[in-house]
Amino acid sequence: MLVIAFIPLSLLLLAAGFLVVAHVSGFVQSSRYNQRQNFSNMVIQRYMERIALAQGQLYQRKQELEAMSSKLSLSNQELGRLNEMKSKFLSMVVHDVRTPLASIRGFSELLAKRTGGVKETAYLKSIISSTDQLGHLISDLTDLAMIEAGKLKMEKATFEFYAMAADVLPGIAINAQKKGVELLVYELPAGTLVDGDKFRLSQVFMNLVNNAIKFTPSGKKVEISFRREGRYITTLVRDAGIGIHPSETRKIFEKFYQAKYQKDQKLRKLGWGLGLSIAQEIVRSHDGEIGASSPGLGKGSTFYFKVPALS
Repeated sequence: MLVIAFIPLSLLLLAAGFLVVAHVSGFVQSSRYNQRQNFSNMVIQRYMERIALAQGQLYQRKQELEAMSSKLSLSNQELGRLNEMKSKFLSMVVHDVRTPLASIRGFSELLAKRTGGVKETAYLKSIISSTDQLGHLISDLTDLAMIEAGKLKMEKATFEFYAMAADVLPGIAINAQKKGVELLVYELPAGTLVDGDKFRLSQVFMNLVNNAIKFTPSGKKVEISFRREGRYITTLVRDAGIGIHPSETRKIFEKFYQAKYQKDQKLRKLGWGLGLSIAQEIVRSHDGEIGASSPGLGKGSTFYFKVPALS
């Protein structure tokens, strides 16, 4: 009887234990779930706060960018207006100065032939030299105005490249003799043909050689050489002048740029920083390349340009 009575009681106690364990386990799991939920809510809240902060910063940056864009638009309009004024000024200089300059030179030459005084003749020669210098400036400004207006056209035709160089070398040699600079020319074999604007390419050639002579001290030499490099014909002009600082090998081809490390004020006054810029535009119009290199200041420099050859 006791055994029979004990069995139901044991089962009842066991069931009660299971219920207690299940309840406690459910409570623990619920507690853990609530902790995880609270942690997740906290993380989500932090991310929401960060997103709200980022949105606020983004809106602020957007406002700043809109303000900067507005200022930039006004600046571009002002730059456009100034550029238009500059173009008009260049056109005015080219058109209105060339004629009186020619008159000054013509009358100065006439007076130089008639006067007999040594001082007067020297003064008139100085006037003629100054008008020639201004004439070169006017020509450069004319080319610059045409480049900026997109009207610098190349009248291309087939010609022998070395013959082009040979045509202008005698005049350049006179400038070298006056400066006391030895001019060495290494000839290019005949028969190298180029399809290009002969006048414009000769302008590039003269610019590089005359610059080399200008910056080379008396008693030194300037070397001119030509070579074939694949489908290109390359012209190299090496001088023994002031050299180029490494930071300026590209800048010297910018408009109106003059070397900062050039201390000789007389040499600085001989140019306006336009020749190389114009030469670069001409060479690019021929699908070519122009550049310069130098071992350093006081060690001379080498300028080169290359254009496609036909044969």
